[in-house]
Amino acid sequence: RDLGLAGAELPLSALVPAFDGKLVKVEAQSDDFNLVEALRTRGLQVVGDYGALLDTSAAHLREYLQVAKGAGATVVRATLSHLLCGDRRKMAGGWDAHLNALAARLNEVLPFAEEMGVCIAVENHQDANSDDLLRLADMTGSSPAFGVTLDAGNPLAVGEDPVEFAARIAPLIRHVHLKDYTLHFAPEGYRLVRCAAGDGVVDFPAILAIVRANGHNVLPAIEVAAQSTRTIPLLETDWWDSYGASPATRLIPVLRLLWERGRPLGEPYASAWERGEDSGEVSDEEWYIVRRSVHYFRRLHAAANASPSPA
Repeated sequence: RDLGLAGAELPLSALVPAFDGKLVKVEAQSDDFNLVEALRTRGLQVVGDYGALLDTSAAHLREYLQVAKGAGATVVRATLSHLLCGDRRKMAGGWDAHLNALAARLNEVLPFAEEMGVCIAVENHQDANSDDLLRLADMTGSSPAFGVTLDAGNPLAVGEDPVEFAARIAPLIRHVHLKDYTLHFAPEGYRLVRCAAGDGVVDFPAILAIVRANGHNVLPAIEVAAQSTRTIPLLETDWWDSYGASPATRLIPVLRLLWERGRPLGEPYASAWERGEDSGEVSDEEWYIVRRSVHYFRRLHAAANASPSPA
């Protein structure tokens, strides 16, 4: 509210996913504080944040959709796996089998989601490429309750250009994470380093133009990337083994970004948390990135709505 934002994306139940894959029960709300009421009294919209689809039962997800509906959410963001850096070599049983299991789970829940009027928007959480998301849409019968949370920076983690990725899945986009990265050369490929929106390589005006034209009422969310640097090892041949055949030209825009805007191999890139700074320093860095990102999008919005200058 203080930053002039329109809403928030956050977990809406006491059982929430932690980054290590475990489910953590958070403290119950006190009698004098109600989250849903706090959002409503401030006029804030909400996107429900859910964890990995296969971590819990279909019944748990249905219950969560009911909670989200009660909070006024029409979109619930969910993840497909706990993989990062596009590295599917760590997926037990293989990526194709995992995708089939995801489709089966979604097909269990999507009819209920349709009844509730809530969209399950799965995120490209550094695991799925654009082909995977289009395939999931097909495997779920193009349900109106199935959508995608487009993380604007994460296509880089699977060797795709963010703008081209957004264009390929445009009709599926129901939510957006506006997250930026700087690119750094690395022996294994390249690194993705957290930064404020506008300071990295993601072309937000182009992505937002695609989202605005897709026919859905999308409320984008500003996201600050994780404290940990992500190294994308796409120069390791077996990293590609679980990816289906695609044109080699799809990689060219990413390589062009790297060669035109990539930071030198030896340039420092660690976050305050990675450097072992105290919690105050870590918090200050986090809030700096949040506020700088908000200011960037405010300027972008003002420029897009400015009247043309007279000749």
